[in-house]
Amino acid sequence: MKEKTILLGAHTSISGGLYKAIEEGESIGATAIQIFTKSSRSWFVKKLTEDEIIKFKEIHKKSKIKVIIAHSSYLINLGSPKKDIEKKSVLSLKQELDRCEELNIPYLVIHPGAYLDSDEQTCIKQISKNLDIILKNSIGKTKILLETTAGQGTNIGHKFEQLKTIYDNCEEKDKLGFCLDTCHIFSAGYDISTEPGYEKTIKDFSKILGLKNLYAIHLNDSKTELNSRKDRHENIGQGKIPKKTFSLIMNDKRLEKIPKILETPVEKTQDYEKEIVFLKSLVK
Repeated sequence: MKEKTILLGAHTSISGGLYKAIEEGESIGATAIQIFTKSSRSWFVKKLTEDEIIKFKEIHKKSKIKVIIAHSSYLINLGSPKKDIEKKSVLSLKQELDRCEELNIPYLVIHPGAYLDSDEQTCIKQISKNLDIILKNSIGKTKILLETTAGQGTNIGHKFEQLKTIYDNCEEKDKLGFCLDTCHIFSAGYDISTEPGYEKTIKDFSKILGLKNLYAIHLNDSKTELNSRKDRHENIGQGKIPKKTFSLIMNDKRLEKIPKILETPVEKTQDYEKEIVFLKSLVK
């Protein structure tokens, strides 16, 4: 009988070339990886060359990596009340979406935005408006995935209902989806530390956002307590989320086909290999 592929991996580095992230993913036993398509701390970069695109696709085709996900720049804030930042965010995210299309990357994860000195409702409407502007001009298949946040500061996305409102306000729903981060939802107050709490959280997600719209999971433990509203990732089994929770996730048939990505605080990418081996060992 053919062994089923577990879509599991980590965020890998593009240092030395985009294709290097694929090779790094293979070296840690990953079948799924997440990458930045450009520096996470820059607004804009020059266009990809034809050689860069061809090499990335060729290396990917020969590899054991089944799914590649992109993560957007940390500078982007579609909900910023500062008009210059809003404008740069829209243009920068459009450039990243274009890069994903060129590289055949199906998903681009973004943090929805933060309202700063504005207010939540204004911010949410602005995020939806800007997503539509970007997606209406997109002719490819790459989906933008709104990530659940920890709720630090004025960040939007720590309640499933906030993400639902953004989604409902958008016309381009077929090009939108969600990414669930275990550290973030725990820090935001969703108690996944017990089996009943985990089950309630997944059912709430399904009811509010729809599991059919969940395309990626970030597997991270949390340095801080439940409802801390702090975004502090920890290595699997060393934080406040018990190992049992990660076992529930790895064995949840509803989440079986969704790529799971580690973003834990490792010193070097090779350290992810141990966590991947451990998570695979949980599968019954």
